[in-house]
Amino acid sequence: MTDEIPIWRIKYLPKTLDEVCGRQTIIKDLKDIIKNRNFPHLLFVGSEGIGKTTIARLFSKEFLGKYADANYKLVYANEPLTEEERDLARSEAYVSTSKIGSIAGKRITTPAFIQVKVKPFVQLKVLGDVPFKILIVKNFEVLGTNQQGFRRLMEKYGSNCRMILITTKISGVIEPIISRCQIFLISQVDFTSFKELVINISKKESVQLEDGVIEILYKLCEGQISNAIDLLQLCSINGKTVDIEILYENFQKFQNSTIRSLLLLALRGDFPKARELARNIISNYKYNAHDLFNLILDEIMKLPLSKFTKSNLINLIADADFRALDGIDQDIQINALLSKICLFSENL
Repeated sequence: MTDEIPIWRIKYLPKTLDEVCGRQTIIKDLKDIIKNRNFPHLLFVGSEGIGKTTIARLFSKEFLGKYADANYKLVYANEPLTEEERDLARSEAYVSTSKIGSIAGKRITTPAFIQVKVKPFVQLKVLGDVPFKILIVKNFEVLGTNQQGFRRLMEKYGSNCRMILITTKISGVIEPIISRCQIFLISQVDFTSFKELVINISKKESVQLEDGVIEILYKLCEGQISNAIDLLQLCSINGKTVDIEILYENFQKFQNSTIRSLLLLALRGDFPKARELARNIISNYKYNAHDLFNLILDEIMKLPLSKFTKSNLINLIADADFRALDGIDQDIQINALLSKICLFSENL
C-alpha cells in the first residue's frame, strides 16, 4: 500500500507566529500583547485568503498556551445553522415582562447564531491560569443587523471572553463595534517574503522553478499563499521542473468548476440539487453570501448567454446581495436567488 501524497498547504502551514510569512510588524504587535497578557477586542481586516484566520488562530493558541483547548473557539458567521440549532434558539425565546414600551408583553428572541454558537461559550467561566477566553468570529460582517445583539454580548461578557472579529469589509461592521476593537489591517504579503517561502518549499520538494515563475505565481494568486502552494504542487505532479507555460496550463485546471455547476443546475430549473450544492459550497469553502454571489456573477460573464439573460441574472444577484448585506438571513437569500434563476430559466 503506497503512502498518501501530503497536501503541501497543510504540510507547510505555519505552526507558530514566528513561522508566518511576512507581516513582521503585525506579528511583533501580537507578540507584545502576549507578553503583556492583556488586550481589548480585536478586529482583523483584509481580503479573502490573506491569512487573517491563521494569524488569529496562532495568536490565540500562543496567548492561551496549554489552556487553549478549553478556552478557545472559532466560529463562522456565514455557516448555516442546522434545523436542530434553529429549534433550540426558538425554544429559548422568552416573553418580555416589561409593562411599558414597544417590547411590552412581546416574545423576545436572541438571534439564532448568537444564541447557539456564541453565548454558550462566552458565558462559561475561564478554565486554567489565563485572564480570559478567546472567541474568533470569521466573516463577521454577514451578521448584519444582528451585530447590535453581538455588541451587547461583548459588553456583558467582555471581561470573561475577548473577541477576535474577522472581516473582509470593515464597512460591513457597525461603528459601535469598531470603536470597541483594536484594528489590525492585514494586507497582501510582500513579494520578497512570498518569494523566500516559495523557494524554500521548492527546495524541500526538489522542484526546479524556471526564471519568471515566482513573479507570475505571485500575480496569478494575488499573493494568497495557500492558493500559490496548491498551484505549485499541482504543477509538480507531472515533473519536477516548472516553467511559465506549465504554470499557466495548470492555473486553468486549478479554477474550481463547482460554481459553474451550481449556476447550470439553477438555469436548468433543478432547484433541489442547486440548493444542496450551494449549502455544500458554503459549508466546505466557508464562503459568505457576498462571496458566493460574486463567484456566480463571474461565471455568468463567462457563459455564452444573451445580453438580455445576463442583464436579468445580474439584477437578480444585485438584489440578493443587497438584502444579504442588509442583514437578512443569508441562507434564505441564497435560496431565493437560486429559485428566481430557476423561474427565470423557464422563460428562456
